[in-house]
Amino acid sequence: MTTIQRICEQCGESGPLGVRYCPHCGYDTQAALPMTTRNLPMVIGKAALPILAGAASLALRAGWKLLQQRLATAADRAVTPAAHQPLSKAAAANQPAAPAKPRRTIHIRSSWAVGDARGNWRQGTSEHTIEIED
Repeated sequence: MTTIQRICEQCGESGPLGVRYCPHCGYDTQAALPMTTRNLPMVIGKAALPILAGAASLALRAGWKLLQQRLATAADRAVTPAAHQPLSKAAAANQPAAPAKPRRTIHIRSSWAVGDARGNWRQGTSEHTIEIED
């Protein structure tokens, strides 16, 4: 039976494969080996990017609409006070009803699947609904 030996880069002597330091000179034989990295954070980052971009877009749109509403309210307050006199009941009955504000509804459906080295797979879906007043 043969054993696999590691040759030290420092002194050239052979030593056991599983030992980190050379038994002859003490050189760290595993320092030059490449580090193993996990790819899961990279995969999660790539999958989360479209979701984060969509959420940021929705937040910007909602903030923009809120800013427009506040500016419109501030402009209404700047109008002369005589224009804001309360109406009599008869005059209020003749006023047309305010139009309903249009709404946007966004439906987001996400599907996912996860598998492991043993061949076990899990999958699922989730749905979210977001309503925005224009």
